[in-house]
Amino acid sequence: MPCFSKSGDAKMPRSFRPRDATIRVALLILGLPGCQSAESLPTAFSRCSFEQVWDTAIASLEGGTLESADKASGRVETAWLEVPSNSRAGLFERDINKERVKYVVEVRRDAPDAKATVRQLREAWTPMGVRMRQWRPVAANPSEEAALATEISRRLKEKGC
Repeated sequence: MPCFSKSGDAKMPRSFRPRDATIRVALLILGLPGCQSAESLPTAFSRCSFEQVWDTAIASLEGGTLESADKASGRVETAWLEVPSNSRAGLFERDINKERVKYVVEVRRDAPDAKATVRQLREAWTPMGVRMRQWRPVAANPSEEAALATEISRRLKEKGC
């Protein structure tokens, strides 16, 4: 479903006026955030019960420290884990940058089934530049998110669901 309708275009004059173009561009830019849909996150669907999916999601996060696990809200969150950085710093491309990740898994009841949605939070740190020595958000790695969702699905299939 498109975000913008052209129902008002019939009333617009055919002659091109720069002011009209500027207004249209401004409306387009201001209207875009409301039209963007949430990108699809990797999700493991299962015929298992909520409790089985919950236990499997926690078990799939083995090796990481859990920061919180709230079964009532269906949210599991790991503590930050430092991972190798994909970027280098400076002219000599020194390997001094850092990155860290945190996983958030949300388990939801979906009619008779349940699902677990995986989201990765990722931050980077560098000793150089304007934001030196500060953790700043960077894009998540979609393949790592998908790998965790696949692991949850695999474990659920082993249980027979």
